[in-house]
Amino acid sequence: MATASSEFWNEKMTRLFHLYDVDRDGSITPVDFEILADKLSVLVGQGDSSKRENYAGARKLLCEEIMRADANNDKNGNNIYFIFFFHICDNKHFHASKTIYCFYSMFTEEWLDFHRRLAAELRKPGTHPELLEQLTRRINTTFSMLDLNHDGHIARDEWVKMCTFFGVDKDEADKSFTSIADGDKLQESKAKMLFYDYIKTDDPNHVSNCCLCFL
Repeated sequence: MATASSEFWNEKMTRLFHLYDVDRDGSITPVDFEILADKLSVLVGQGDSSKRENYAGARKLLCEEIMRADANNDKNGNNIYFIFFFHICDNKHFHASKTIYCFYSMFTEEWLDFHRRLAAELRKPGTHPELLEQLTRRINTTFSMLDLNHDGHIARDEWVKMCTFFGVDKDEADKSFTSIADGDKLQESKAKMLFYDYIKTDDPNHVSNCCLCFL
């Protein structure tokens, strides 16, 4: 079996990094997630202000999950300070997500190293068991972002709308949905399996590679 350090896998995860690096400064910070959440919530909710707020909240929760998941692996101490300050803010009832922005950033190599460990755990359970729960929370949050009406599936129009926002051709997005869904619905169990596979696989032809926009 090819390893997670394969050229394709690195290229795939680097593309994912650049999707999150919205301001194109070479690092991912909570500011990037705030910008992304605001833009996407308008796209997803359109005229529904409640749906926009729910989606923005889910994106920001995803930010917290990703940042906290890497908290024990930053060699320069930035992540530890992020967690410490986050709890102080909570205790004083401050808006933590606003306060922490200037204290944390994740660069490409940190991002790749973190996802290599995730891939290793998915391929060989027990390699990094502490990461599995964190990844599960991240994937649950991701699914909830797309299934705002909580009917247990992602609809075709939601999928296509999100893919085109990230620059995927509309016809290609529709075609990819057809390849993974049952009719016009992508059920929760299958969607989550694809999200796990996206992180795990280094096969360029794997069907999960169409999930780039959702992790």
